[in-house]
Amino acid sequence: MEPTPHLLGALRDSEGLARAVLESASEGIVIVNEAGSIVMVNARTEALFGYPRQELIGRTLELLVPERARDVHEEHRRLYAEAPRVRPMGHGRDLAGRRKDGSEFPLEISLSFAETDTGRLYIAFVTDITERQRGIQALQRSEAKARAILENASEGIVVVDAAGVIVSVNAKTEQMFHYERAALVGQPLEILLPERLRHRHVGHRTDFMDNPRTRPMGRGLDLTGLRANGEEFPVEISLSYIETEDGTHALAFVSDITHRLAVERATRQAERLAAVGQLAAGIAHEVNNPVGIISSRIELMLLEAEEHGLPDAVIEDLRVLHRNVMRVTDIAAKLLTFARETPVDRQPVEINTVITDALALVEKQLQRTGVEVECRLAAGIPPILGHANALQQVILNLLTNAGQALGDHGTIRVITFADAGRVTVEVADDGPGIPPDALAHVFDPFFTTKPTGTGLGLSVSYGIVRDHGGAVTVRSEPGLGTVFTVSLPVLRPSG
Repeated sequence: MEPTPHLLGALRDSEGLARAVLESASEGIVIVNEAGSIVMVNARTEALFGYPRQELIGRTLELLVPERARDVHEEHRRLYAEAPRVRPMGHGRDLAGRRKDGSEFPLEISLSFAETDTGRLYIAFVTDITERQRGIQALQRSEAKARAILENASEGIVVVDAAGVIVSVNAKTEQMFHYERAALVGQPLEILLPERLRHRHVGHRTDFMDNPRTRPMGRGLDLTGLRANGEEFPVEISLSYIETEDGTHALAFVSDITHRLAVERATRQAERLAAVGQLAAGIAHEVNNPVGIISSRIELMLLEAEEHGLPDAVIEDLRVLHRNVMRVTDIAAKLLTFARETPVDRQPVEINTVITDALALVEKQLQRTGVEVECRLAAGIPPILGHANALQQVILNLLTNAGQALGDHGTIRVITFADAGRVTVEVADDGPGIPPDALAHVFDPFFTTKPTGTGLGLSVSYGIVRDHGGAVTVRSEPGLGTVFTVSLPVLRPSG
């Protein structure tokens, strides 16, 4: 996926991650600028609307709207721009999309936005609900036909009776929640919710059954599902109902929106780190010149002090000053690396070799502190285009951080694999994990949870990986360890 110039500024700090998430999303994702022009779409959008992306970039969003609704849609778009917020679109209305061949299809849209240094961007998450509507109609006509349609739906579908007892689920629900359907049928719907939300949900469910209607659920709320293994995940739910001989049944259409939230987080992180990067570069440039002058003068003073036989205490004081000036110079250089202002020569690089060389430098030191390192480096990993020393610095930073997190015992696991045109490196530890309030800031310059250090190691690593067209992410839970993931594009064959 090739981002347009409009979006490079918005996603420059997480371009690799954003690209991977956008392309793997099960929803169509359309990003437009303040003028209503499309600046980016994903593969699912191409499939939904029948347009190759090059025919969409630069066109107005209304190209994807039926002609009869374009004027109204343009007005709604203007109103949303005046007060943007994350919300479903067209609450209470039937929305339709228009394919390249002129055919129309029902859809559901959720809206978000991002502030960037090139202006505000608007993000539409598009779901084709053709199968959902067919399922509802089939339920009203034919049980056998309904079963076939519901089983093939891309959303999880849960049917409950007036008492809130599950009477039917489809295959997608089993896959999403990790339950066999036999374990769900006959259970209260709240089995699929975290315990802290169950009591409140009973009241919402009762209110819906008293006045059933087709609508999104929990507008403005963060909805959460609970898998059989206790894992929680974000969901979006639309509600409908049917009248049966056994009374009113409610239908919940459930979508896992983990990918969507990842896109939004990547965009928000890009905004924040872009601003931090600009500030860091400005500070580094302002500091470099006077520090360079100070360093040169101290070096001359040292030479003169030694030539004229000044007291050893004076010479040592000058050396202390020089060491600390060089430390400031090093910090400024790291800030420029984070701000993506360090030019590097690029050559084909074998990532497994980079990891092996990095381990040779730190493995014995880690072992002396009681930390073991396990490696699973996949064979046949394609080369990447990069700077071996810079990438080695990234691996060293991640290994060192993991070792410091473990203290005097534990295991670091290093894994490599290649998939979908990208090389991935995972560095995992089984240490105490990162507190949730610190997790969002681990790549910020000068942020550290350790009593010593500058807090620049991870921010420099972030800048290096980003400068290679890649992405570095982290996931962690207190008590369960931390995993840093580096994803880099493979070297494309010339010609």
